[in-house]
Amino acid sequence: MIKQSVLRWPAKLALGAGVSLSLATTLAAQDVTLSSLDGELTLRGELLSYDGSVYVLGTVFGALEVDAFLVSCEGDACPDIDTTAERFTIAGAAGLIDGVFGDVITAFSAEVGGAATVTDQSGDTTVISLLDETNRETATITLAAVGSTQAIADVIADAAALGVSTRAVSTNEVNAFADAGKGDPTSDAQQTIFALDALVAITSLSNPVRAISESDLARIFAGEVTNWADVGGPSAQINVYGRSNDSGTAVVFNELVMEPAGLRTADTILRTETDAALAEAVASDPLGIGVTSLADAGDAKILAVRGVCGIQVQATPFTIKTEEYPLSRRLYAYSDDKTAPAQLTRLMQFLETPAAQAVVRDAGYVDLGISFQSNTEQGLRYLASILTDDVEVSLRQLRDMTQSLTAADRSSITFRFALGSSLLDARAQDDILRLANLIATSDITNKELLLIGYTDSIGDGASNLALSQQRAEEVRQALFAAAPSLASDALPVRAVGFGEISPLSCNETANGRRINRRVEVWLRDVVTESR
Repeated sequence: MIKQSVLRWPAKLALGAGVSLSLATTLAAQDVTLSSLDGELTLRGELLSYDGSVYVLGTVFGALEVDAFLVSCEGDACPDIDTTAERFTIAGAAGLIDGVFGDVITAFSAEVGGAATVTDQSGDTTVISLLDETNRETATITLAAVGSTQAIADVIADAAALGVSTRAVSTNEVNAFADAGKGDPTSDAQQTIFALDALVAITSLSNPVRAISESDLARIFAGEVTNWADVGGPSAQINVYGRSNDSGTAVVFNELVMEPAGLRTADTILRTETDAALAEAVASDPLGIGVTSLADAGDAKILAVRGVCGIQVQATPFTIKTEEYPLSRRLYAYSDDKTAPAQLTRLMQFLETPAAQAVVRDAGYVDLGISFQSNTEQGLRYLASILTDDVEVSLRQLRDMTQSLTAADRSSITFRFALGSSLLDARAQDDILRLANLIATSDITNKELLLIGYTDSIGDGASNLALSQQRAEEVRQALFAAAPSLASDALPVRAVGFGEISPLSCNETANGRRINRRVEVWLRDVVTESR
């Protein structure tokens, strides 16, 4: 399994409050001594278990988890450790392999006191050796830029230990995992969301068009609209650029734009090999348009996306983190259900740290860190409330919402739900832990946490109001389950429902309704009047 929580301790010894429930080997309790590789720290206790990468030691401090690669073990109970360098492949989309994972591996090696050296590079393949503090090779990692579809196929075929994708696995791929006896790639143990991104419609800087609707974008790519004058531009032919149909970009674009419109991309589209090549081609073509990754937009002009109801959203890190930009997408890493190479497990643990997320951000993608916006920066929610005519909203409801959000800041953490459901989705489970960690590690005083639920416009207003309250309460209970001390801490946590009154996308589309089914997280000032 790739996911395993290991916290840091001085000298990079790792510890946790309890023993992991998924340990592979349980040993007879005997004393051992663990020493950091630099010899500066020594820890003695009962060796409770060892899973190939983590020692669990019983000490006067409780059960401590210690990264086995950062210490030496002395004592009769110490396990025999295979020091042979591990070899494994990480395959994936070119932008992620070339733009993120090479630099993440370098940062990871520096974090644990070693080094990463490129030993071979040819075509789409790069081989990196990981060295420890003693210059001993601990792993040989092959990075293969083969695209999302091939990367997932390589994991199924045992050609890669990890597949990095710009899209989620398809139903057919989930079935292929099962048929090959490789588990469920959508499970928490095999799927990691490590960053965010967005698809953006781009033109050259000289093109006067500033925004485009999802429906017009679909018609352009289907070949039904061929002149810029039909979408607010000059009277000239539109040159359409796109990726191959099996690329992650094309799959997500078809899912979010083409399929809802009931259209297919035309055969006349000018295809490019990568998102970066597409952006370069469009930027140099005054009559060109294309859809690419935000991280690869380069010198092209990014268009705002306008929904069928008139709501217009720009692609910004905040709107992508909240997934209110309609073409937001998650970036995934997939493994099989076998025990992962120990160094890959450590690398995936590192991927969730601020240091690794800084690499993600520097590469142009959107990190998973929590950010905030003030209420004055949230004008879209008020504009959207009056733009749409399919929501049951009164002036009193808007006033109540505005009063609740005065002197408050919105977090980028936003929890989403299936239609008519109060069950949290896959990313929400990670965000619960992220939110609990933020509260535990931040100095938050004179504040209260507001969990505010909203719905789409399906159903009557009264039912949606109740459902929004239920969703907010579901998040509150999940937060208390993850951090029980919150129930007694000084930070009040309130669950509030406002129903359908604040759409941030158009309810006319399935994707728009998904965006509107949410629970937002706000921190509001609590003013105590002195007497």
